[in-house]
Amino acid sequence: MTLQDQFIETTNPQLQGRVQMAAAKTAQNVGSEDPSTPNHAARTALASRVAQTPTAYTGAFTNLLCAEGITQASTDADISNMVSAVWNTMAGQPPL
Repeated sequence: MTLQDQFIETTNPQLQGRVQMAAAKTAQNVGSEDPSTPNHAARTALASRVAQTPTAYTGAFTNLLCAEGITQASTDADISNMVSAVWNTMAGQPPL
């Protein structure tokens, strides 16, 4: 998929809605994860922000997912798994 194709996917309202719901679901899961999870504080802070204003994060999550090959044709499981995969990037990894 070309960069132009990936960009076009980011503007698909149906895909954006699915990504938004996957992010909300992941926020709920992260909110109850084990406190010893690496990067837990940043992960739960993002979870709280996503839960309170999911539309504010839809674009950023959709961009990252489409850059990784997610499209409207992707399954809900693929979208959810990729949201989980980019969660630390969105939360900001702590310095080493």
